[in-house]
Order: sequence, then C-alpha cells, then structure tokens
Amino acid sequence: MRAKRGVKSSVQGGTVAPAAVMRDAEDEVGYQFKRLGAALRQQLDDMLRRQGVGLSMAHVAALFALEDEPGATGATLARHAMITAQAMNTVLRRLERDGCIGRKPQPHNRRADCWHVTPAGERQLARARAAGKPVFRRMLASLTQKQKAELQRLLARCVAALEGGGREGPPRGRSARP
Repeated sequence: MRAKRGVKSSVQGGTVAPAAVMRDAEDEVGYQFKRLGAALRQQLDDMLRRQGVGLSMAHVAALFALEDEPGATGATLARHAMITAQAMNTVLRRLERDGCIGRKPQPHNRRADCWHVTPAGERQLARARAAGKPVFRRMLASLTQKQKAELQRLLARCVAALEGGGREGPPRGRSARP
C-alpha cells in the first residue's frame, strides 16, 4: 500500500515555506531512474562524440539489443528502446546504410524484417563499449564492489518482475533471490 504524499515545511524568517515534496518509494525510484537515464545518455553521447565513434546512444542501444536478440524486428527493438517504431526505423536505416546491421525477411510476417549485427557493427559496438567505460566507472566510483553486485542483482530482479508479464513477484519458473 502506498504512503500518502506530504509536503515538508521549513520556517524561514518567521514564515512557513514549502520545502521538498516527500515522494512514495515507487515515485522516487522512478524519478531517480529518469534522472539517471538522462544524465547517462548525455554523458555517453558526449563521450561517443569525443571518441569519434560516429553513433548516438540510440544507435548503440539498437546494436546492443541486436547483439542480445539477433533477428529481432524493428517493432521489438522499438519497444525495448521505448521509442516509436518510426523513430527506430530511422535508427535502423542509418545503421544499415553504414553497414553496421543487415536484414532478412521475417519468416512469419512478410512486412517485417529481422535485423542482425554485421562484423562492421561489432567493431562499432566494441568502440562504443570502450568509449563508455570511463562514464560507467565514474558513475559507479562511489560504490563498493559488493554494492555494485547488489545493484546489478536488484536491477535484474526489477527487470524480471516487469518482463514477467506484469505479475507480482518473479516470472514463473524462477525463484526470487533474497
């Protein structure tokens, strides 16, 4: 059950002024994820540009997704990236033009294509990984090794809960680790 929102107040010069809004844990986590995502994307885009990789985070994210799920359709990639199919189509066309990905017809849907990373795309992905390492090192620098492992484990549990079809708890067939 959610706690009710409240407003903290502070007294300044004899008047009561609203301070920070207290958020539910769910609201705060979502807000911090949004802030982290925006800051991370900006830092990674900057680093990719400085290193001359020639790709944006949108392009790199598509390559990472295709590395994990070869043969994915544009619609699937768009859902994973949380962008429109039209926006993903633009990303895919650029990657295809640059020789980073290739496509084949989807066997069960003649209007869809299955995409895969090419050797040129693998080289670009390696360059992007190298460019991103300092950003991730800086982001995680204040955490101990144990905290990094715990963060990774907790994030994986959050993903599994959401990808499990919206059910409460872990997906069927898997047990939640404490």
